[in-house]
Formats: sequence, structure tokens, C-alpha cells
Amino acid sequence: MKKAMPALCLAALIICVLSGCRVDDISSFFSRAGQYADTVNHVTEDFTPEQEYYLGRAVAARIIEQYPALKDDKANAYLNQIGQALALCSKQPYTYGGYHFLLLDAGEVNAFAAPDGFIFVTKGMLRLVSGESELAAVLAHEIAHVQSKDAVKAIQSSRMTEALVQLGKDSAGKYVSDLPGARLIQLFSGSVDDIVTSLVTKGYSRSQEYTADTAAKEILTRTGYDSQFLGAVLRAMEKQIPSGSSGFGSTHPSAADRLSSLKLPNTPVGQEPEARARRFKAALSTYFAVAP
Repeated sequence: MKKAMPALCLAALIICVLSGCRVDDISSFFSRAGQYADTVNHVTEDFTPEQEYYLGRAVAARIIEQYPALKDDKANAYLNQIGQALALCSKQPYTYGGYHFLLLDAGEVNAFAAPDGFIFVTKGMLRLVSGESELAAVLAHEIAHVQSKDAVKAIQSSRMTEALVQLGKDSAGKYVSDLPGARLIQLFSGSVDDIVTSLVTKGYSRSQEYTADTAAKEILTRTGYDSQFLGAVLRAMEKQIPSGSSGFGSTHPSAADRLSSLKLPNTPVGQEPEARARRFKAALSTYFAVAP
């Protein structure tokens, strides 16, 4: 049986974006990291789903400090519609707090996936993709990082052990502090730094990126998208993003290496279905790399 909390969170977010919820409200949700955590009952070998959720919110807040949210309600609603559909077809269709997708007002080509399903896409990335299927390929790659818990794995092992042991001392049948969640985030501050550094500066290992690409192909196929569009995105990156540049160029293996790993044929992709092309144009016409 699926957990009720994630399902309710998912439904609430979909209702929000479809009913015109403003991007300011979504951005505010991300930014209030760690203020409403409940009691942490015991130390486990890994983060509990609740701990991962608040850790993800803290990472999301740091991301928004560096890259402001794009104030485009229609575009953000569209991004969430695609992202939620893809997430439901992944191996982790639900997280503790539900998946949340937000556009960032940044020119560099990039996308980030924080723990528990907080996923961000820059305006620069929107300008690189040429249709809905390519945008879906970007989101599927980030969802794959979430289902593999790659962000959590970026935490230094010594830092994780220290934080979890301290949590065990702090949570003996009482709230972590007068402000629920404040102590939790304080203990995990170093862990948050580790994750943000990996997302923005250092990047994941090559094997993690290749695994995320392979999983993205599966997610796209299950959702009804042609996985060949993942290859189209990588070829666009290969042309426009020099190796070692900011954004994807600094945090991902070269597009050529990723294409080779995926073994995708270097052939033109098919025509984007008319309904998808129409949706993409209606929501994101301002950001097109090439006008349809």
C-alpha cells in the first residue's frame, strides 16, 4: 500500500499548480527549510524518509539563495505537470514530502535534484531544449538521481555518522528544540554543504551520471516519451556547452561520453507529437532555443 502522506502531498501540489498557485508560494515552500520537523525518535543506519525530506528542504533553500526562482506561474505549472507524470513512472513514484519542480532564473544550463524530490531547472536549460520530449529527458535524469539517492550519498561518511549519533542524543522522547527541526538542520548543516557542493560545483561521479542516464531512458519509455530525445538533448549540450564550463559542463561528464555510454544511435529523432508541441509552445514560448 502506498503511503498516504506522499500521495496527499502529490495531490495537493497538482491541485495547486493547476489552479494557478503563484510561483512565490511554491518558492516560499522551498525556502522554509527545517522549520516544521517532528520529533526524531532514534538513530538508524541511514536517514529516515522524514530526515531526508528536511535535509532536501535545506538544500533547496541554499539553491534558491544562489539561483532565484523564475516568476512565471504558467511555466512552473507546466514543468510540474511533466515532472509529476515522469515521477509516477519511476522506481520511486512517491517521496516523503512529494516531488516538487521549480524553474530558476539563471542563464547557465543546469538542473539540480535535492533529496526527497526537490528538482530545479534553470532558464538556460529551457533555452537549450527544443521541445517537451527533450525537457522530459532532463527531468527524467534528475528524477533518476532522486530514486538512487545520489544527493544523500554525496555527504561525507564521517559527517553523516557524527550527525546521526548526535541526533540519537538529542531525541530521547522530546522535541529536537523549541523550534521543531531547527536542531535537525543545525546538525545536518555540514551535510547540506556537501550536497550543495556536489550539485553546483563538483558534480557526481561518472558512474552515477551514467546510471542516471540509463534510468532516465527507462522512465521516459514508461511515461510514453521516446528515449531517443535524451540523445537529442545530449547532442545539443555537446554543441553548446564546452567541457569544464559552468553548469552542466563542470558537474557532468562530457556529452560525447554520455552518448557513448548510452549507446544511442546518432540518428535524427522523430517528430514531436502535435499535442506536446502545442503545450510546450503555450507554456514556454519565451524560452525557446528555436521557435517551432
